[in-house]
Amino acid sequence: MLYMTREERLLSLEKMVNTRDLGGYETQNGTYSRSHKYIRASSPAQATQKDLDDLKDYGVKAVIDLRSDFEKEHQLNPFANDKDIDYYEVNLFDSSKASVVPKEVKEYKDLGGVYIYSLEANKKKFKDIFDIFLKYPYDAVLFHCSAGKDRTGMVSALLLDLIGCHEYDIVKDYSESYENNKEINESLVQMMNNEEAKQYLKSSPRYMMEFLDYLREHYGSSKEYLINIGLSIDEIEQIIENFTI
Repeated sequence: MLYMTREERLLSLEKMVNTRDLGGYETQNGTYSRSHKYIRASSPAQATQKDLDDLKDYGVKAVIDLRSDFEKEHQLNPFANDKDIDYYEVNLFDSSKASVVPKEVKEYKDLGGVYIYSLEANKKKFKDIFDIFLKYPYDAVLFHCSAGKDRTGMVSALLLDLIGCHEYDIVKDYSESYENNKEINESLVQMMNNEEAKQYLKSSPRYMMEFLDYLREHYGSSKEYLINIGLSIDEIEQIIENFTI
């Protein structure tokens, strides 16, 4: 099956909400994003053994943890010492001490600005992530942050735009996170230690539209951005081929 509904993309796990397959989106070329390839997720810190086993059964071979050292210390990753999983850490915040929301957030009017800042400030780290993707042409790769919304959302948007998915699908995919995260939002607020930070748990479509507008205005597309940060045309084409059907 090529097309997938929102319900089909959402993996039914016991303690890992907002874990979703990026497969089943139609591209502008008439192809579809491949399922069982890229899985976006919230933190697996509270995952049950069944959750971990189910993800392995789903095909996950590698896990990329996008969180800061602070987050990883407060919520340990069960995949870190799993002999069946290749585990990677790529901190998509500038500071290793950053919590769920970095201090730079306050300098921007909304999360859209934070994503734009990250796109420019973390080019090496985004390349590191896509270099990891290249190591797994056939296996499923799961990547996550704490809420599976912001850092995970940027990587997801770059992947979906790279293969030519429709912008409304990229925005919709991003905006689903707030609803999916309702049961963990309170614990995220506690880790932020700031009631004011609640606004940053939202996933307004406007934030992702700002991010995509900037990407197109300054680079043209995700593909051109990846070229700019150091990936070769052949490497990019390989990722596209592996992610489409």
